[in-house]
Amino acid sequence: MWTGRQTLSSLESAIAKLHGEEGQLDGALRSAVGDAERLRRERGEALRELARIKLDEMTAGKLVENLDAGERRAVQILDDYRMRIAAATERREALLKEVGAAEAERHTAAAAVEGALEAVDTLRAQAEASVQATAEWRAAKAARDAVDAVAAEAEKKAAASEAELGAKQKPYDDDPLFAYLWRRRFGTSQYAGSGFAKSIDGMVAEFVGFADARPNYAALIEIPLRLREHATAKRAAVDEPQSVLSAIERRAMLAAGVETKEKALAEARHRLAVLDDTVEKKHGLLREVDQSRAALVSGDSNPAYNEALSTIAAADSKDDLRTLYVEARRTPTTADEAVVRQLETIDATISKTDTEIGRLRAAMVELSRRRAEVEQVRDKFRRTGYDHPQTTFENEGAISDTLSNILEGVVRSGVLWDLLRQGYKPRPTRGSPDFGGNSFPFPFPLPDGSSGRGSSRGDDWREPSSRGSWSPGGRGSRSDDDDFTTGGSF
Repeated sequence: MWTGRQTLSSLESAIAKLHGEEGQLDGALRSAVGDAERLRRERGEALRELARIKLDEMTAGKLVENLDAGERRAVQILDDYRMRIAAATERREALLKEVGAAEAERHTAAAAVEGALEAVDTLRAQAEASVQATAEWRAAKAARDAVDAVAAEAEKKAAASEAELGAKQKPYDDDPLFAYLWRRRFGTSQYAGSGFAKSIDGMVAEFVGFADARPNYAALIEIPLRLREHATAKRAAVDEPQSVLSAIERRAMLAAGVETKEKALAEARHRLAVLDDTVEKKHGLLREVDQSRAALVSGDSNPAYNEALSTIAAADSKDDLRTLYVEARRTPTTADEAVVRQLETIDATISKTDTEIGRLRAAMVELSRRRAEVEQVRDKFRRTGYDHPQTTFENEGAISDTLSNILEGVVRSGVLWDLLRQGYKPRPTRGSPDFGGNSFPFPFPLPDGSSGRGSSRGDDWREPSSRGSWSPGGRGSRSDDDDFTTGGSF
């Protein structure tokens, strides 16, 4: 069984491995582009040599000048392309080291929060066992339970009345004439009809027996409302005896020394919040570098390499250059035969190098896509609050296997999120979930895990001022008066 922190660490490790593989491809691409740059130079030198052998001085000079211009432009583009890839890789490698160090520090801080929370929970359970043996606590609990039982019974009656209302209300609602008169408030001081309309409404009312049906219908819909109001009032009445009971429980925890441990937990949460913010900022910087690098590699928004190929192709298409090849092959001499063979070898090698560059670029695009998908899962994991100190994942084997398959490119990351959602389970506390009430600053919001959302926003627990319940589904709140919105999506 993995904790939420361990599961997050496994996601971050997978992302780091994918980044590492991208770095290896970056190096291979830089090397291949460097080879292409070198081969283009060698090819240009061989063509110039062949031109000097086969053509007269004036013609050779003109052709060599054209070749020099095309070669210089192509090599310049290739060199710029290689240097930009190198710069992006260098910046990314530096950021990856910073991210790794920040994530490690954050995991240490998260472990400290887990330990501090465990200490509070343990002492809380001990205080609960101790105070429950006292007459004061038993009397307060009996008083609270008695009022709570009344509230529960009132809620039960209200729910039953609301459930019955639909069936009893249907015949009235299905009668269009009765429904029309009811909407018009006929027979009440709120009815606004007059003259001919009032006369017609009166005939309709007499026809459907509205005078007798209206009070019955009014009572029918009024009873559930009154019962619900009564139940709400009875539930509110539980607050006072509950406060008395919670105060007794809180005094027991204070006597056991919980305040010191709560302070340690508060300090651990504040430290984690600072480090968490640092990690997220570094993630943002790394995301920007990755996006720039992806655009550079794909060539879609920065087609420098394609431009180099086009420049070379344009230079090679010159009539003079084609004539040079034909002449060299038609009348091979001892002087030009070796140069022609060299050119053929260089052209074949360039073709292979260009193919390899295309393969590397496609592999890098695919690897970047897989890494970005895992990053999306990681971000959703955190937004949902699955890295909460009290969360666990019982299917760690399946999660680990799926991450391995994603690294190998066998499956997509959507499967991973389904596994995380299915495996999530909150760790039970040592004592009763409601012991001590919410009269103290801990614990903090716990995600319910039912739909990928917490009872408030799943990641609210990272805010040091947030409060929650010791059990899933308890409503989190903030100790200050700042507004916050619930929800969140991927």
